Amino acid sequence: MEINTKNYVSIIVIGVCILIAYILLTDVFRVLSSFLFPSIFDVIKLTPDYIGQLFIGLKSSLYLLVTAYVLAVISAIALGTLIGLKSGLRKNVTPYINAFSAIPVPLLTPYAINLFPTFKAASIFLIWLAAFWVILGTTIGAVMSIDKRYLENAATLEMPGIEKLFKVILPAASPAILVGCSVALILSFMMLAVAEMFGATSGMAYFVQYYSDFARFDLVMLGFLFTASVLVFIMYIFDKIKHRILHWTINN
Repeated sequence: MEINTKNYVSIIVIGVCILIAYILLTDVFRVLSSFLFPSIFDVIKLTPDYIGQLFIGLKSSLYLLVTAYVLAVISAIALGTLIGLKSGLRKNVTPYINAFSAIPVPLLTPYAINLFPTFKAASIFLIWLAAFWVILGTTIGAVMSIDKRYLENAATLEMPGIEKLFKVILPAASPAILVGCSVALILSFMMLAVAEMFGATSGMAYFVQYYSDFARFDLVMLGFLFTASVLVFIMYIFDKIKHRILHWTINN
């Protein structure tokens, strides 16, 4: 408990230092343009008037993010586990995985908008794809790197396939898989912002894009701070879930 408290104190101190640096650069020494970088105090004053709009955007964004990310986790772990266990399949599909995953997902935005019937469907596809490639790659690598002794012991005990999958393979590969899931979550959040800038009518990134078109950079800054706070909270929850899953590892 004491270590956790110290960690939180360090995080708060770093945040306060960043805030002080921003105030010095804007309000005190005026190094940064007041047009592009408004006073943090002016931004805070706007919060009561726009917090409702921000939470409406949050609801829309979370629908896209959660739907796409859950689909990516399920599909990528299932397919990655299969490919990781089957050397012949892995040899044949790896070149195609490397080729398709190298295509930047934002470049596919025009295709998704034209191919899918609704903007929401197109956005979910793009966010899903951004997360899918990362989780797929880490899952394949994690399953491939499982110590053979685990599988040999499972064979000696004559474990059925499903039992071996959930009691040996996935637990052994889970630390690396969850690292990929963590990276994929951040990428999904970034892709969410890209997707919402094309045809969206609500969302956190839409809020930023909308007011940037009117050069309201005080509201843009408010949108940035709100979005960053949401991401920090989501990653905090994810880390708690990850630690619960990996409670048996040495770092937990």
